[in-house]
Amino acid sequence: MLKLPVCPHCKAVYSFSEVKKMKQGVAFCYHCKKKFRVNKTKGAALFILIVCILLITANTAIMVSSENFVPVIIILADAAVITAVLMLLPFTVRFRAEKLTKAEKREKKNRQQ
Repeated sequence: MLKLPVCPHCKAVYSFSEVKKMKQGVAFCYHCKKKFRVNKTKGAALFILIVCILLITANTAIMVSSENFVPVIIILADAAVITAVLMLLPFTVRFRAEKLTKAEKREKKNRQQ
């Protein structure tokens, strides 16, 4: 699940900073110049959901089991986990090959002939 995306056409590898700067939608490969769709929401939503469930479970277990409950420690630990999650979000981005329009299909067919 957590890996940097590659171009679906030529398998060119994108760096962490390049993925971070990309916007949701259509993009063009810097290597093969073909277009693909950038999907940031699906993987990120799933990753954040999993981390939230784990944090809630861990916080509840600590509060129930600890006699000397110190909220500051949990707040600092949660802040560290949330910071790590935000740093890992570019690893959840996925690229999908963009479907060709009819005009692009005709142009491709004409080039092959």
